[in-house]
Amino acid sequence: MDASKERVWNHARLLSEEIGPRLSGTPGAERAVAHIAEHLGKCGAQIEVQDFPCPSWEHESTELTLLGPSTSLGTSAGSGEALPALAQTFTEACEVEAELVGVSTWHELEFAPDLDGKVLVLHGDAAPWLALDRNPTLLTVEERGAALILISPDETVSSKLTRDPRLSVPSVGVAQSVGRKLLENQGKRVRLKIRARRFGSTAHNVIGRFPGEEEGHIVVAAHHDTAAYSPGGTDNASGASVLLELCEMLSAESGRKLGIHFVTYGGHEYGRHKSNLGSVQYVRHHPDDVAQARGILEGDVVGTAVSTPRVRVAGWPPRQKEGVLWVLRRFPRFDVDVRAQTEPPHTGLGLTGVPALAFVSRWSNIPIHTAQDTLDLLSPDELAFCTDVMAAVVRYLTSAEGARVA
Repeated sequence: MDASKERVWNHARLLSEEIGPRLSGTPGAERAVAHIAEHLGKCGAQIEVQDFPCPSWEHESTELTLLGPSTSLGTSAGSGEALPALAQTFTEACEVEAELVGVSTWHELEFAPDLDGKVLVLHGDAAPWLALDRNPTLLTVEERGAALILISPDETVSSKLTRDPRLSVPSVGVAQSVGRKLLENQGKRVRLKIRARRFGSTAHNVIGRFPGEEEGHIVVAAHHDTAAYSPGGTDNASGASVLLELCEMLSAESGRKLGIHFVTYGGHEYGRHKSNLGSVQYVRHHPDDVAQARGILEGDVVGTAVSTPRVRVAGWPPRQKEGVLWVLRRFPRFDVDVRAQTEPPHTGLGLTGVPALAFVSRWSNIPIHTAQDTLDLLSPDELAFCTDVMAAVVRYLTSAEGARVA
């Protein structure tokens, strides 16, 4: 049975267009979870919906205004100019007016004497890796700044330049052109108004189990949530829709030696953990499933219209890897990235030590985590093709031959 291009596309369309943004803990995420659980159940899976506490956030408006230079009274002179800015995920509401100053190095952020109480524009060496919350840079920003402005590397602005649900300094991102304008106007004052709130909520993992004839199973995984504002066409309606189509295809087949567990998880776009919140909760509370997992296939940013399909192969024992590569060679259009045997396997699901196949397109030219990550970046043909490749690998790994070499 081959993948249905129409079915897989309908899943992607429903997730990214009918539902849209699916930040964990929001109504959009709840609708996605309900759709996934219903579909896996219709395919005959034993369903578990795992709930776990999760931070969430809603946003109403952001206004960034460039004012005149500071006066001796600490006020601004001249009329203001409104500039586009995107509130960063989990930022709190604020109304701040302060002097603007650029910060290009961590040393400057830590030791420069004139930053306290100002609006800090981080760029250059001071800005990388900020999405990992509670990092030293953000902790220093909290000590010193009245607000934080981050400059995007291009004209699209991610909602995840920071994503810290405990950050006490309001934070926005701006396009590169806006960032240049701000840096050219250091010493002037800016006004930042954000209407937003963060709150505790509940996120979910959805698990659909199909047994095999023998002990052990293969995990097929994808995250179903998105970054704030983003419809998540590529990231990750693509991977979730492929998983749903795989379930429909493979559930109709019999004679599996190993079982298949389909896992979609939330909390991926929340960055405290090295993997993500949903996967950590799955691993913590399903030790038996983790212990019996023989391998994992995960789809994240797949079936795109603009990137060569790619799979990263890591952690497989030699005989099993030989069989997996034999299957993948049947699809020469796939870019097969075989990692060194000493490299630990890793996917977003966080099953450390479990051999992994990460189906992840090169996304450097894809506007993930932005409002521009829409369905038109995907291809129905490519989604179906990726589904067929993953199905071929799962069929091999759950067959008598694949189970024997595991």
